[in-house]
Amino acid sequence: MTGKLISLLTLAIVVSMSSCSSLEEDKNSKKDTRILPPSSGTHSELLLVMPDELWEGPAGDAFRKIYLADQEGLPQSEAYFDASRVEPKDVNKILQKTKSIMWVEKSDTSFVNMQKDLWARPQRIVRITAPSEKDITKEIKVSAKELMDAFQQHDMFVIQSRLRKSAYAYTHENLKKIGIKSMLLHEGFDPTLDKEELKIFATKTVNTIQYIIVSERAMTEGMVNVDDIIAHRDNIGKNYFEGTHEGSYMETELMIPPSLETTKISGMFALETRGLWRMEGDFMGGPFLSYTIYDEKNDRILTVESLIYGPTAKKRNVVLEMEAMMRSIKL
Repeated sequence: MTGKLISLLTLAIVVSMSSCSSLEEDKNSKKDTRILPPSSGTHSELLLVMPDELWEGPAGDAFRKIYLADQEGLPQSEAYFDASRVEPKDVNKILQKTKSIMWVEKSDTSFVNMQKDLWARPQRIVRITAPSEKDITKEIKVSAKELMDAFQQHDMFVIQSRLRKSAYAYTHENLKKIGIKSMLLHEGFDPTLDKEELKIFATKTVNTIQYIIVSERAMTEGMVNVDDIIAHRDNIGKNYFEGTHEGSYMETELMIPPSLETTKISGMFALETRGLWRMEGDFMGGPFLSYTIYDEKNDRILTVESLIYGPTAKKRNVVLEMEAMMRSIKL
């Protein structure tokens, strides 16, 4: 196809808390010098410590409905977490090394407490207690959003820490050209496009093709909306991505509208967009994650986006890894 730079075919062939509760995190002013074993477990894995009586009742139902629900923004069914459950009495020294733990049981007091590096490092443990099963069920529901975010942020911290220690993470020169001081981009990502205001990188694994797209444009009056964000990414998709058929191009899948949230990247206000992409005139598609960053110092809008193609691959953890890389950006 003339005018197109990246052929997917070519690459594919190679390939809020309740009033009676408090959420607290253990924050030590002094540096923790204890010698702890390394934690175990991969992304999105969660050990649930909960007695049988709670698991088989409303509390267990609430946990399953929330934490084991299908994650949004993915083309196939994948739960937010892969959870394993044990009784409190069965938590041995091996299980104590688990990276992410939620401990739920009855107690005289109601609280939601978050603790770091109790038995291993890095580790995040959340304890939810209340006098009755009804109160525990309420705590699980009310704290869910904050706790799920905390566990996912912990996973990203672990991913970024591993990348920093790895010899395979570096900041590519093409990123520096567009004003990115540093970004934990895995060495497997190779540049496929280097234009003044647009940089594209791609990598291939056994089951997926992954892209990082970085672009900049002049700051506009007021805030951009979701339509502006979609129009910008669709313009790149139409001009620089093609499928297996003549005339095919990438665009945003609007049958399932993308989600939009506010966040911060490199200390700057940003809009996070999650959704699905599809190939117009072809049968390809997958998830994307995009950050629209307001770089007021340089009077520009910087967009950093990842997209994944892998028809047979699970994508939840890949998206999390891409998010960890993009959130590591320093401008």
